[in-house]
Amino acid sequence: MIRVFDTNFELSESVPRDKQSFERVLAAGTPRLHGSFLRFVEAIKAVAPELEKSLRALDAASKHPSGKAAITDLYAQLEQLFPTDLIAHVNLDRLAHYPRYLRAAQARLTRAVNDPRKDSDKLAPFALLWSAFKKKQPNDRAAAEELRWMFEELRVAIFAPELKTPTPVSLQKVTTAVAALR
Repeated sequence: MIRVFDTNFELSESVPRDKQSFERVLAAGTPRLHGSFLRFVEAIKAVAPELEKSLRALDAASKHPSGKAAITDLYAQLEQLFPTDLIAHVNLDRLAHYPRYLRAAQARLTRAVNDPRKDSDKLAPFALLWSAFKKKQPNDRAAAEELRWMFEELRVAIFAPELKTPTPVSLQKVTTAVAALR
């Protein structure tokens, strides 16, 4: 709920320090409050069924001996995508991409069970790059956050290219961005 208020009243920009500023922010934000809340609800409603499908697919796939590496990686990905305080840390624009990320995970899982070697070959360069990224201690938190989401897009590009990414992304592009991260 705090995130709805922060987003609606744009409190992340600056907190009003006097009564006049507070009243101005309150007057501007109050009429938008209901709409802001509904945008969050709609975003979550779009994500929930895809998450449920993904979890069911992971459960079903875990009964097969093939695809274990993909299953482990996908659980780790879901852990990254869905922290306990998801709404506090993920903005609405990014949350709108979650259904596509989850559909990509489902497509990958289906393919990994059928051809685990191919999935493993695709995962290897990604995993090395992800590991290098996680070892970084960047000063520029915004750049690191943007790069973190670039990895989600790279997963789509590698494992489910038919779902498309909003902007072109490749292993080389992400490698360059990881190297440039300070």
